[in-house]
Amino acid sequence: MLPLLPHCIKTRLSSLVLIGLFPLSLWAVETPAHELESAWQLGAQGLFTEAAQAMPEKATGEETAFTRAVLLLNRQPRTEEDMKTAIQALRDLGHGGATAEIRARSLYYAACAASLQTRGQSSSGESFAQLWQDYPEEPYGQRALVHLMLLAFDSEEPKAVVLTHCDELEDQAKALTDPMVRSHFHQVAARGYLYLGGEAERALAHLLQVHEVGVARRETLGDLHVSIGQLAAELGRSELAQKHYREFLRLFPNDPRVYTINANLHALPHEPNLSEATQ
Repeated sequence: MLPLLPHCIKTRLSSLVLIGLFPLSLWAVETPAHELESAWQLGAQGLFTEAAQAMPEKATGEETAFTRAVLLLNRQPRTEEDMKTAIQALRDLGHGGATAEIRARSLYYAACAASLQTRGQSSSGESFAQLWQDYPEEPYGQRALVHLMLLAFDSEEPKAVVLTHCDELEDQAKALTDPMVRSHFHQVAARGYLYLGGEAERALAHLLQVHEVGVARRETLGDLHVSIGQLAAELGRSELAQKHYREFLRLFPNDPRVYTINANLHALPHEPNLSEATQ
């Protein structure tokens, strides 16, 4: 899952995904066959060279083919030949895999790799759109919608066109059932609306959705409370800002940002209690 980012940062959103080909959380699929366990554990730590070395030489089957393809994509230095070989292997699994899960997962990784090659151009968008259309009930099919939202924000179309496209994707997002994917979708939406500018209310609404759905990592929760507090304060929603600033201070008393958050909290308009109001 991508961390929440300060909304003042202006960068091409697609680069947030393309900096690293696959976030480590994407290794958290179904438990692999026992013979692949060591390779998967090393891959989950980003130790792709060691993971490749841990692959059993005589292992066969779809999970083995998938694992080898993903490790090939992450081998450094990354070469065009490795990318082409791995993408083709993943596409073969995507069209011939025995289950919907392995097909969707393989096509998702192939689309991510193709997006890396094309830097998020329309061809990768078509791959994600097809994946979402064909596998709307699979978690990896649902992840494709997150990428479509990311690509929409990164478009060079006029803002009005981008907003219309985002409205359509948000409507489709109502069908998302995987909690992690739903949380990720709302995180991307929030950052995207801030990236566009002038859409703070919409960004805040999505951050509140993230809070409702939940986040996978504790440090992300801290960022979430701070982000909601900052946006709510800017929008004049002092009560909401106070709520999330105080929750941050309660949950993260030793965080380096405590001093700043305390200062932000005290700078908010003071709501007098009843006894003060009658004096």
